[in-house]
Amino acid sequence: MDPKPTPETPVDMPGQQVAVVVDKATRPDSEDGTAFGGPDAPLLEGVQVVANRDSAIVVLPVVAGAVDYRVFRLPAGARVATDAMGEKVTGTTLHCAGYRQHNDTATASRELLSVVEVTDLSEPTALVVEAIDTACPFPGLLAPRHADLQVTIDEVPVVDRVPFGLFTEAEVTARYGSLIRNGHGKGPTLASQGLVEAASPKVLARTTIRVTPSGKAQPRTRDFFDDFDGTSGPIVQNGATTSGRRAHMDGRRSSNSKWDFFIYNDEEEAAQLDEVHGLMRITLPDWIQDVFATVVAVPRRPAKLSETNYLHLTFEVPSNATARRYWWVGICGAGTAGATFDANNHFTGNLVQTPFFYQDDGLNLSLEKWNCLQFFPRDGSPFDIAGASRSESDVRVMLNKAGGGDRDSVVNLSPAQYPASAAKPSWFRMQSASGVLGAGVLDDQLLISPRTRFDAWVRRDRLVLFVNGQQRLCNDFGPHRLTMAEGAVAVGQVLYHSAAERLEFSRSFNDRTGQRFYLENAAYADEREWDNVGYEEDMGPPMGFDASTCYVAK
Repeated sequence: MDPKPTPETPVDMPGQQVAVVVDKATRPDSEDGTAFGGPDAPLLEGVQVVANRDSAIVVLPVVAGAVDYRVFRLPAGARVATDAMGEKVTGTTLHCAGYRQHNDTATASRELLSVVEVTDLSEPTALVVEAIDTACPFPGLLAPRHADLQVTIDEVPVVDRVPFGLFTEAEVTARYGSLIRNGHGKGPTLASQGLVEAASPKVLARTTIRVTPSGKAQPRTRDFFDDFDGTSGPIVQNGATTSGRRAHMDGRRSSNSKWDFFIYNDEEEAAQLDEVHGLMRITLPDWIQDVFATVVAVPRRPAKLSETNYLHLTFEVPSNATARRYWWVGICGAGTAGATFDANNHFTGNLVQTPFFYQDDGLNLSLEKWNCLQFFPRDGSPFDIAGASRSESDVRVMLNKAGGGDRDSVVNLSPAQYPASAAKPSWFRMQSASGVLGAGVLDDQLLISPRTRFDAWVRRDRLVLFVNGQQRLCNDFGPHRLTMAEGAVAVGQVLYHSAAERLEFSRSFNDRTGQRFYLENAAYADEREWDNVGYEEDMGPPMGFDASTCYVAK
């Protein structure tokens, strides 16, 4: 069935709301002066823009019959043509809206997003905005090197044991005529993903806008910041790193001037990292679709923690999460100052996650048994709860005590994020896009695109988490404290047993077939793009912080 449009803005990204200048309403010339060759279309009115540093969120009105929206430049050499089916655009990048995901039963209609994120903006730029009658095709997962990977695990049905590929941007452009970003349209079979030619869509409405990014003149945080503009140098592999027998083989270590990267348990060593479009892209397939695959990225600088002031972390990342794939942030450190990094500012520790590391008897991810704080999203509650509807997300907050035994280092600090009645406790702080009681902390952020901005303030006794400028979570650690002498900040992602995830999505007691993108497109690998990652020390609390909402761990 046709997708259901969402009249509300499904993202509230902090940024500069800017007026849209219409250059030429519906038939814009290319930047080299070539006349527009596409079909006529009605004027698309009411477009708004939220500017970011080198990107922007284009906020769209609801257009009757729209199955997707797309936004693109017309640089020199780009062409728009009319063919027998509709409009064909070549020589550019098509940024598409796609659909909201759900950790719940799939509905008859897909939930079309009314926002499109556009990257690679450095100056005022003319953009064509279109509502179209077909979904942008899924072009395959992107990586700097092509890889053809096999699904060999016998847990999934034979029909699902199909090869899947990682494609270069050049391959996608050659196949479709333009690079496609955030295409959700599925092929006829799982094996066809990234290999199907796209039909030219009919354009239901069109306009041209001029967008000005907010600019990169100042870093967002003072002590460490990376907006992935290419100045960090190439990512160079520099040997193996021990997994402490927690993985099927030792991990791989890479570095550039700002980061150390660690990869564990990826399929055929196919996980790939690159900086592209002003972003850090991580593409991660799990080994034989059966193990705990991770990427951990550590800035090459220790971070100071305080009893009274805050360490402010900021990052942007797509936030759709399930029980087996999600972004992850940690702060770990040695008990002795100077021991967390070596003389060349390389991270000296080993952070290796294992199945159920987040449970009360889970292993400390630090092989050195350092003190760690970890927080990451998951998939909420599988059941409706008395007086409240099912939540589709939650945030796990946990501490690992330094020097603990193999199974007794975990302290689960997380508040119960599923209220037992209509009267929410004061620490249950959330803003659901739908306003439904019981919706989880990130229910409105189950998105493949656009990225969500997170800001975390960390003291030795507290974590405060803001999401797109709104306070969503506050954890006081109660009798527990962070004891590390200094911290290594780490960001990364997890993909654990993707074959099991595929089977679990359709369980009758926990139906999550609303995760269509992972079912239909990215079944056996996880691709996330990070941006604007940084931190600054000795900060006061965030503006608007409400301490009365803080949950105190027992």
